Amino acid sequence: MNFVVFGVIAPIAYFVIRYLVKRLVINFLQGLKRNSNIKNMTRCDNCGKFVSEDSIKLVEGKNICTNPGCKNNVKY
Repeated sequence: MNFVVFGVIAPIAYFVIRYLVKRLVINFLQGLKRNSNIKNMTRCDNCGKFVSEDSIKLVEGKNICTNPGCKNNVKY
């Protein structure tokens, strides 16, 4: 009887509980990320500032921010 409990049922229960907890934690973290107002940041290759991806344009393969001073002084 001990073999059945400790050798068969316990390992199966361990993996099932581990799978359920892992799924719960992953769903919780994805929900936090989905509901957060954190924006993805990218570094401007011209001025070196980190700005949100909304204010970045790709000019000749470089990430250039849309700040007026940076757009006019693009180094090629």
